[in-house]
Formats: sequence, C-alpha cells, structure tokens
Amino acid sequence: MSLRANFLICHCERSEAISPVDRIVWVSEGLSIGSHDMNKSAHKPQAEIIFEAPLARGIKPLAAYKEQSWKCVRCGMCRGVNPEKVQSQRYSDSCPAGTRFKYESYFSSGRQEIIRALTADPPELEITERLLKVIYTCTACGHCQVNCNPIKNNEPLNAFTALREWLVQKGYGPLPGHNVLIKSIQNYDNPWMRPRGGRDKWAKELKVKDLNKEKAEVLYYVGCTGAYDPNFQPVAQATAAILSRAGVDFGILGKSERCCGSTMLRVGDRAGFEKNLAPNLEKFNSLGAKVIVTACAGCYSTLKHEYAEHLDAPVLHITEYLAQLLREKRITFRKELSRVVTYHDPCHIGRYCGVYDAPREVLRAIPGLEFRELERRREYSWCCGSGGGVKSAFPDFAVWTAGERLQEVKDVGATGLVTACPFCEQNFADANAFGGHNLELYDLARLVAELI
Repeated sequence: MSLRANFLICHCERSEAISPVDRIVWVSEGLSIGSHDMNKSAHKPQAEIIFEAPLARGIKPLAAYKEQSWKCVRCGMCRGVNPEKVQSQRYSDSCPAGTRFKYESYFSSGRQEIIRALTADPPELEITERLLKVIYTCTACGHCQVNCNPIKNNEPLNAFTALREWLVQKGYGPLPGHNVLIKSIQNYDNPWMRPRGGRDKWAKELKVKDLNKEKAEVLYYVGCTGAYDPNFQPVAQATAAILSRAGVDFGILGKSERCCGSTMLRVGDRAGFEKNLAPNLEKFNSLGAKVIVTACAGCYSTLKHEYAEHLDAPVLHITEYLAQLLREKRITFRKELSRVVTYHDPCHIGRYCGVYDAPREVLRAIPGLEFRELERRREYSWCCGSGGGVKSAFPDFAVWTAGERLQEVKDVGATGLVTACPFCEQNFADANAFGGHNLELYDLARLVAELI
C-alpha cells in the first residue's frame, strides 16, 4: 500500500472539532493540495455554466474513471459551495460527509484518490470495513460534480456510483443495512417488507382508475413509500385529490405497481435494478398513457434517467405538473396561508433533474405566503442527508445532516420548510424532533391540496 493511499484510510473520524485553519494544514501536510487549476468557466454567470456530464447518467465501468482520478488536484472546489454563491462562512460547506467527519477521504477529492488506488496495478488499497464506511457515507447528492464538472470535466458522482457497482460485483457491497431493503424488493417488490396486495390500500376510499382495467391519459406512479408508509400515504392521497379536482384523466397501477429500483441503484446493485427495469418498461408502455407523473423524488430521477430513453411517455414530477395546472388555471388557490416559509431543493429533483423553478412558482402563487430563499439553494442546495443509502446504514449521520439544514432554515427567519421528497421529509421530521427545532414541515402536494 502506498503512503499516499495509506494516509487516506488510516484515519476515519475523531470526536473533537477541527477548525477550518487546522483542516487546511492537516490536508496540505498529508495529501499535498495541488494548484488551483481553475479556468474562467468557474467565474461565468450561472446561465453559461455547461455540465458535460449530467448526474448519475451514462455510468461507465470503474476502470474508465482511472484517468479522471489522476486529474483531481484536490483544489477544494468539492468542499464548499461555488465561491461566487457563498453568502456566509457558516453555510459555505457542500459535502455532508466531509463536513461531518473532517478527513480528506470523506470528501470527493479523497474518494477520487480511493478510486485511483483501487484501479492501480497492482491495487494500493485493501477493501476493509473502514474503507466501506468512507465510500457509503456519501449521500450521492452530486454537489461535488456540479462544482467540478464545469471546471475540470470530471464526473465525481458518476465515478462514485461506478465504485459502488464495482464493490457489489466483487461481493464487498452493499452494507448490511442496505441488504435488508434489497431482499425486500426481491421478495415483495418494495423495500418495506409489505405485501403486494396492500399496495393500493391508500386509495381504498378514492375514486381512482385502475389502469390494469381501463385507459387514462396520465399514469400516476405512486412509488413504494407513498403506497405503504403511513406518514406519506397522505401525499399520495393529496396528489390524487389534486388531479381529480383539476379534471385530469388519470389512473394508477394499484397492486401491479412495482418498485422502480432506485434503492438498488443508489447502493450499487445495478444487476438487481435491471431485473426491475425490464418488466416496468413493458408495463408502462402497454398502458398508452401520454404522461407519467410521480410525487417521489427518487422515483422521478430514476424514471427520468434510467427509463426515459425507452418510455413512450414523458415523466413529470408533481411539482412540475402543479405549476402547469396553475398556469392553465385548472387549479386555483381558495385559501390563504400566513406563514414565512422556505423551500429545500431535493437532490433528485434539483441537481439530478434540473427542476428548480416549478416548486417556487407554486409557492409564490399561494396567497398570504412569504417565501424566503435559503443561502444554499438550487444546484448548491445542502443535501438532506438521507440519500445514497445513508439513512438506512448511518441514521445518526443522516439526522445530523438534516439538522444542519433545519438550522439554516431558522437562520433565514422562516418558520416552515417546504419540500417535495418523502425521504427528505422523513429525515427532516426526525431531525426536527431530535434537535427541538420546532419548525413546521410541509410537503408541497399536501400543502396545495389543502389550499385549493
């Protein structure tokens, strides 16, 4: 094992805090920060930044990212928000794992070094539990790629996705906490170990078309969490209620709906995902629907990235569809909401799919609502901490990450936080209770359903 590689793994986390100055000294002495090789594209206006490599698309075998790992000069752009967008030191960090655990190996630059060491001939690292922890504490939020790709044309998130897939192929991954979810998908077509026959119980008292029996223009793809989790079944019910009030001809798959496979994909089980992909595509394309709508951020990004090329219908997140319905005046707000709220951009809606304006358009249309932006927003949003399998494998770290976000909400003077992802909402609820933040948490679809 080389000294360079050994440095990365010999230290994991330590309990005492490290000041920003100490952190710089530690990294510069141990890993030798390279020159700030940034061209003028780093300083272009936001609209001019071009991402050559969209997040989580076109994942190549791990060996294909070997040269990229050598290109990483540890300039530090992956550690924080784009400097042009930073508003304060307190909320300048961008990487949850690196910020929490402090060491270089937890940042994107450190994981690039892990890829370099593992793809060396011979490999310079052994696969250990400590190494797996470093790799799987990444929330796969993609903030590092947003900063790095326009400057260096590197694809950090895509490389880390390939690393997880390689680990699963070699039998090292995923982690035990992930295997429970994967086995449940294999046995029940959902990660929550719930029977297939209960998938449509949330709609028992609603008049919703069953697309196995009749046709509709819109397929509402509910997703596993909306279908089974009692905390999020109201989101599914609110979505169905909005579509009904708007006069949308829609239906669901009910008991025949299957998991989209997002959970498998995020932890590296691509083979398991592919087994779900084929039957889902066949089912979707047999329906004759003109649009597929979902209220789950994870389902949305998976359908948009992995399914879209083979689908006969476009995919919209409910936030996009709500904005469209408002513009078409098919829904209108009849009640006011006198609250000061802000919006959290879920990674799988925002960075993964570029949906930023639609949810804000909806929020700004609500009478009486005062909307304030967070410091870290849009493509520079701080992750909720739940993604990439982190919530199931490292729940304490996930809640810490969410707590950081809730403090940011309070510091902009908002009393409520709106978002549109069940996993963000679950993690924020846990952090809200654990940290005593006393914030009001809203799902955008449920909020709209109550006000129209």
